Amino acid sequence: MSLSEYIKRFKGSSFAKNSLTLSGGVAVAQVLPLLFYPVLGRIFTAEEFGLLAAVSSITTVLSVLGSGKYENGILVASDKREAAHLAVLSVVLGLVSMALSWIVLRFVLADSLVAWFQEQELARWLFVCPLAAFFIIVYNVYNEWCVREKYFKALSVNKIVNAGAITLGKLFFGFVRLSSQGLVVGDLIGRGISAVGCSIRAWLRDGSTFAQVRLSGLKRCAVRFSEFPLYTMPGQLLNTIGQALPVLYIAHFFNKAEVGYFSMALTLFAIPINVVGSAVRDVYRQRANEEYMSGGTCLASFNKVMKILLAVGIGAFLLFEWFLPQLMALFLGQQWFVAGRYAQILAPAMVLMFVSTSLSGLFIVAGKLRQFFYWQLAYAVTTFLSVWLGGLLFDSMEALLILFSVTRCAVYAASIVMTRRYAKGRTGRDRSDTTVA
Repeated sequence: MSLSEYIKRFKGSSFAKNSLTLSGGVAVAQVLPLLFYPVLGRIFTAEEFGLLAAVSSITTVLSVLGSGKYENGILVASDKREAAHLAVLSVVLGLVSMALSWIVLRFVLADSLVAWFQEQELARWLFVCPLAAFFIIVYNVYNEWCVREKYFKALSVNKIVNAGAITLGKLFFGFVRLSSQGLVVGDLIGRGISAVGCSIRAWLRDGSTFAQVRLSGLKRCAVRFSEFPLYTMPGQLLNTIGQALPVLYIAHFFNKAEVGYFSMALTLFAIPINVVGSAVRDVYRQRANEEYMSGGTCLASFNKVMKILLAVGIGAFLLFEWFLPQLMALFLGQQWFVAGRYAQILAPAMVLMFVSTSLSGLFIVAGKLRQFFYWQLAYAVTTFLSVWLGGLLFDSMEALLILFSVTRCAVYAASIVMTRRYAKGRTGRDRSDTTVA
């Protein structure tokens, strides 16, 4: 069957409709910050973006540790009541762990983090990290709940509210300058507004289900879904560390401006990846879970989606690759021309990332948590080697970026090959590696 026939069938499917519904919301969510990036790029300096990148790196690590990743079990829970217990368990664990993490950051790690990032301002803003991490946990839990219950319109609205609140928060504090770090404060306030909105919408729609949550049920879920903190949480932590390592090492080996350029280059790619990739991922893993439950395989739909994603990613690469520095300078200002050069080097890896992350839900659907952990370990190790060699051995930002891009291409290609193999499945759900179903 030709690619055009695949696309024709894809357009007429419920999967396509749900993907378009969610993509529309994600698109609006991405366009909102996109509209204001020319303003933000002129209000704030590369150094200020560098501080936000440092705070965000710490925050992301905390958000992974905080919930034990129990929210990832919501999709594969046996019924809605069990899924509600997992949602509450994730939020409760997040609240407790974030309180503990603030103590550790404030009294144990503060000096070490300031020295590593070479950023004295960071010490004043470490309190933001646990708060922002808890807000992210609440947002992620609501996201998983919407995917399970097929609330794709609600999920679409939620993404718009989340992006809008964060962007407007940054813009407001950038203009009024109530704080010396409007980017950090605006990001925190925006995430807080989003988390409160998630909680209210979840209760209004499914409050009767959440009212049935009991302590005994929380204990049972903590034991039954223990594979998630055992494999998914460490694996996700490795993945997060792999994402944070470039920021950590660029800050250590080079300077804050380089961190800002690198962070902005990745932000450029995050827009299309989030618009299409995250929407496809959320819809497809729900679809794949149903196919796996009923027939033990989802290979046919996997192949269709993979071909379409590759076509979109490669097409975008060929269209924009040669003009990224000029586009960045035109859109954000001449000071960001360097970020566009960085984006050119990173582009091949970002195309494969777009495809890989969109299909990565197959690891959980197929119950391959242990294999996913091994892949994430390889992801973190190869990232460390690339930035370490580029920064310490070659002492070159260009060498660091080239090594980083090459290794990312390799690990994302491996992920695509692995998930395609797992999509073949077997008769009945393959749960040989986990006990979560």
